[in-house]
Order: sequence, then C-alpha cells, then structure tokens
Amino acid sequence: MLSDIKKSFNEIIYERTTSPFYGTLICSWLIWNWKIIYLTLFISEDKLCENKIDYIIKNYSQSENIIWYPLASTILILTIIPFLSNGAYWLSLIFNKWKVEKKNEVDRKQLLSLEQSIELREEMSSQEEKFGKLIESKNKEIDLLKLKLSEYNNDLNSKKSTKSEEDDSLNHINVDVNYLSERIRENTNEKEQFEYIMSLIQGGFQITGKSDIDSTFIGLLESYDIIENQGKGVYKFTEKGKNLQKLILK
Repeated sequence: MLSDIKKSFNEIIYERTTSPFYGTLICSWLIWNWKIIYLTLFISEDKLCENKIDYIIKNYSQSENIIWYPLASTILILTIIPFLSNGAYWLSLIFNKWKVEKKNEVDRKQLLSLEQSIELREEMSSQEEKFGKLIESKNKEIDLLKLKLSEYNNDLNSKKSTKSEEDDSLNHINVDVNYLSERIRENTNEKEQFEYIMSLIQGGFQITGKSDIDSTFIGLLESYDIIENQGKGVYKFTEKGKNLQKLILK
C-alpha cells in the first residue's frame, strides 16, 4: 500500500516537473517571489521583529505576486515567446538566403585574373583531350564488338547451313533405306538373297563368284551404299546397311 502511494506520488511529481506548463509556472513563481525564498533560507529571525512566517505573510503575501503575476508570466512565455522565437528563426533564414544569393551574384560578376584564365583554359583543354581519348576508346570497343558479333552470326549461319545439309542427307538416307527395306521384304527372292548375303558377310566369306547369288542384287546393294567391297570378294555392311538389317529383321 505504502509503495503504491509512493509510486503514485513520484509519478505526480515527475509529471509536474517535466510538464512545460508546471515547470514554467514554478520558475515564474520563484522569480516573482524570490524575497520569500531569500528570507526563508538566509535571514534569521533575530534580525526580524517577529516570527519569520508572520513577517512573510504580512509583507509578501499579496495575491498579485503569489498567483496572478506568475500565472500571467507563464501564459506569456508559453504563447508569445514561441511565436517570437519562430519569427526570429524565419528572419534568420531569410537573411541567410539573401546573403548566399548576394555572394553568388558577386562571384558571377567577378572577373578572373590572367593566371586563373590560363589555368582554367588548360584544365578545359585537358578535359577535352581526356574526353576525346575516352570517345576513341569506346568507338574501338564498339567496332570490336561489332566484328565479334558479325563473326558469331557468320559462324551461327554456317552451323545452321551444315546442320541443314546433314539433316537433308540424313533424310535422304532414311528415305533410301526405308524404300529398299520395303522392296526387299515384299520380294521373297530378294529377301532370301539378302539374308544369305548377310550370313556370308557375318561369317567373313566371299560373296562374289557364287552361282546362288545374283550379281545384279549385289550391284543394287552397292549402289545404295548398303555394302562395301573390302577386296577379294569380301564385303561388309555400311551404316546404312546396318540400319537396313534392323528394318528387315524387325
């Protein structure tokens, strides 16, 4: 209970001392009634004709000093002085702006000396030279990038052309192999001939010179690049021939 009362009392004291109104009122009261403070603290009753409290009440208890003058001073300080302070700050800003503008105006009108003119001209010439070198360097970089881009485009077009030719060649090969596989599968004699030739090639035997193998059929396979002569009548299957085997035997 006592701690709560003490805490509440401390909060009230803190609020009164930190509030602008109460703080200003206390200061104003002390200024208007400084004699009371002085008599209370520094004057002994021996020098007075009567009790100190009675003497203060008799001589310094006027309502003007106790209430009205401190209250009026507080109101004046809290209302009028901020306006005066803001006005003074506003005037200082105006004068500072005017000062800066006048200084800039004088600086613009002030003529340069001969040494300053020469120095400024040399600096401008140096800057122009640096700028020219920078532009030249950037132009070279742009030309180099254009050259690289052109080479890249040419290489890309070349790759596209090569790929297109390869695709066309592959399509042509696929067409030939598909056609030949359908023909051989539909012709019983040619199918038997192909299977017999395939067994001879896989065994490493000679194909030519055999009476049971039609030389015209061998020429057909060679013309379609299905088989390749290794010499002495021995043949082997090409890549197209391997694909043809897969199509016929599936």
